[in-house]
Amino acid sequence: MRLAVFAGCVLFCIASTAVRGAGTEMRLSVHTKGNAPTLVIANLPSAVKTNEVRLLLLPQRTEVPCDVRLAEKGIRQLVWIHPGGKRDYVVETKAPSCPTLWQARLKENALEITREGKLVTRYVFSGAAKPYLYPIHAQTGVPMTRAYPMEQREGESTDHPHQKSFWFTHGDVNGIDFWTEGEDKGRIVHREFSDISGGRVGTFITTRNEWRTPQGQVLCTDTREVYVCDVDDLRIIDFTVTIRAGEQPIRFGDTKEGTFGIRIPTSMEQRHGKGAILTAEGKRDKEAWGTRAIWCTYSGDIGGEIYSISVFDHPGNPHHPTYWHVRDYGLFAANPFGWHDFQNNPNVDGSITVPAGGQITFRYRTIFAKGAMPAERLNALYEAFATPAKVDIAP
Repeated sequence: MRLAVFAGCVLFCIASTAVRGAGTEMRLSVHTKGNAPTLVIANLPSAVKTNEVRLLLLPQRTEVPCDVRLAEKGIRQLVWIHPGGKRDYVVETKAPSCPTLWQARLKENALEITREGKLVTRYVFSGAAKPYLYPIHAQTGVPMTRAYPMEQREGESTDHPHQKSFWFTHGDVNGIDFWTEGEDKGRIVHREFSDISGGRVGTFITTRNEWRTPQGQVLCTDTREVYVCDVDDLRIIDFTVTIRAGEQPIRFGDTKEGTFGIRIPTSMEQRHGKGAILTAEGKRDKEAWGTRAIWCTYSGDIGGEIYSISVFDHPGNPHHPTYWHVRDYGLFAANPFGWHDFQNNPNVDGSITVPAGGQITFRYRTIFAKGAMPAERLNALYEAFATPAKVDIAP
């Protein structure tokens, strides 16, 4: 059986299918266009009642690091990084021998994610008007987002305190501002973690949240999936959010104040002369603001060396390709809604209304790297992101 696979990826694709077989050994193969590493997620059969699973790459039967996560309805999913191209595997229900590198620890107001004991990031879920990730470290240990207002550091800018590191929200949801913060603003309130899993390949977390008015009324809810992993020299964060309307429609209004945002370190800012902005359409620096593209990258100096942050807009996102609300002062945001600001035209409308009981999904991938990412490499990675993988299930 051959299944087209959802390509939710930049550096690698995401596959979801069923692995069928009897006994303790199952066979499958994965085929991707090109040779980009590919994250594969495969549903294990219901007969598999254990997380102790070993994945072997054929023909040498070389063990491949893999994780098992528990998805909705109790389905176990096998997760691994496929090396690209066409490869065959055997899945055994035996204890894996690959080491556990990633760990997630629940703290008072944050979930802390580490790799080999070193901090990668924290998912901060309370104490602020919205959940956010802070800090975020590159593989070298360098912090890749601004510390303010969570911490005060000498030489850092202190504008826009609502721009907290790495976040998702919007400035007009049924007329309520969730982008800025204050008593008269909306809040996104964490309700629970429904999944914290991984260890050998990366860390998955799934959270459920409520979007509340200043009076406490729930306008809508969301489910957020965050996956953190390393591939070669790149640190990757996948972010997927599905927002569900309740009994009333939800309108995401046309405003530049949104939506998926990152605040880069002050030293990387383009206005200081060492930062550089580039989009897939070739727009650079200040010319990139308010333009559409499938990806955007922001590079600059951190501690005397160049680092970069690149964001990919999934081809299935609403109003794809997104507009980029990216500023020389360090705001780096993907915003599909703000048409009248970005086009400087009051007669256009980029708003989207989700009907009562409906939902809308946004997917992004962020790549943190040492060194600037050239357009050629980003284009190749984006092609892998946008091209579906195929999974063949052995009879």
